Amino acid sequence: MNHLFPYIERALLRPDVRINEQYEALDEITQLGMAGLTVAPFWVKKWRREMGDNHPASLSAVIGYPFGYGRTEVKQLELELALKDGASEVEVVLNTSALFSPTSVWLKIELVKLVAVAHAQEKPLTVILESSLLTDDRGDGPRNDGSLLARMIKTAADAGADFLKNATGSIPTPFSLEKALAFRQLVPSAVGVKIVVDGATQAQMEELVGAGVERLTLSDRIGE
Repeated sequence: MNHLFPYIERALLRPDVRINEQYEALDEITQLGMAGLTVAPFWVKKWRREMGDNHPASLSAVIGYPFGYGRTEVKQLELELALKDGASEVEVVLNTSALFSPTSVWLKIELVKLVAVAHAQEKPLTVILESSLLTDDRGDGPRNDGSLLARMIKTAADAGADFLKNATGSIPTPFSLEKALAFRQLVPSAVGVKIVVDGATQAQMEELVGAGVERLTLSDRIGE
């Protein structure tokens, strides 16, 4: 599994995550040479102090987690504070509540604003799409000839996102290699892809990397 470590990032976003778990995750990331650590904004300043400025792993903060339906101004402030505290990346949750309403036109506007803040400080921004909600069979949701997920991928890519992620990890969803590969295929080649791989086998993770997925997001510890 050593060859996969540079692609794996640990995400510690459970509401009951303990401080000792975060220390263990950081030790694991450092010792195994993993790609990064993703935490809630509250923890960014602490883990930047622990990691120092020259740690090779990224330190990412989630913005608008887990549902993305806060006001744009709040997300922008949260993002600015996370970068000030030392985040090297930010992940923004798409406002799916706005998507399923007449205000969906504001989604791209919001993302453009947030991307501009991150890029002004030369930090990459990931848009998290809760793929399990982005289906065209909702009855009350928008319908068209194309995939709703594909439209949201295009919206985020056009807004300037550096990465797109297929899920927040907050909604229990069995891992599906088929859906993960389909997500990679929908994302433009110029945009990076992160896939939540909780429940995936080593062979499945290898297939994702072979398909061009840049980051594998894992909440559980290696081997669990």
